[in-house]
Parts: sequence; C-alpha cells; structure tokens
Amino acid sequence: MKHKGLTFISVLIAFFILAVGILYLVRVYPVIDKLSFRSRSYIITSQIADKLFTLLEEVYGSSDGPPVPSFLSGTDEKEPLYSYSINIGQEKEGLYRVEMEIIRKEEGRSESEYFSGSFRRR
Repeated sequence: MKHKGLTFISVLIAFFILAVGILYLVRVYPVIDKLSFRSRSYIITSQIADKLFTLLEEVYGSSDGPPVPSFLSGTDEKEPLYSYSINIGQEKEGLYRVEMEIIRKEEGRSESEYFSGSFRRR
C-alpha cells in the first residue's frame, strides 16, 4: 500500500529548516542595515566633496577671479548634518593643493571623511 502525502517527521524537518533560516535573517538584518547606512553616508559625503571641488574650481580657478583663501568652512545646504572645512595651500605658481574634511554629526557622534585634490588657476 502506497502512502501519498507528507509524514510527520518530514514536516518537522521542514519547520526546523524554516526556523533556522528565519533566525539567520533576524541576526543578519542589523548588520546589513548598518552597512547600508555607512554606504549611504559615504555616497553623500563623496557628492558633497565633488560639489565643493567643482565650486572651488569655478570660483577661484580663473586668474582674474577673487584671491584664493587659505581656509573655508561651512555646512552643506541640502544636508545640514554635514559640515566641511577646507585647507588650501599654494604648491607652485597657480597650482593649489586642497585638503578637505567633511564631518557628519548625529546623535552625539561625529564621523569624518578626508579628501584631497588640486586645482590650477588659469
């Protein structure tokens, strides 16, 4: 006589495998969420740095433009949790080195990202 269907043991094994999978997902979710937050923060920081480098080149890149300051600081308009400080030093005639620190402050903590580059005054 052939029996069709599932036995009690096979159902228990299936529930055990399902439970282990769900527990694994519950334990991994906070790690994935933290990595996602870090990634999102780094992308925003990189976009702010790129915007600031472009602005520096537009404003101070022209030889008939305003004098190049040695230090700038401020807060991003779109992302108020992010502030920046920029040190600018002249390496050669018309060539400037830019050291940028972008700081994210939230919940009593601050995280910094550093960027560097240069621009030429034409």
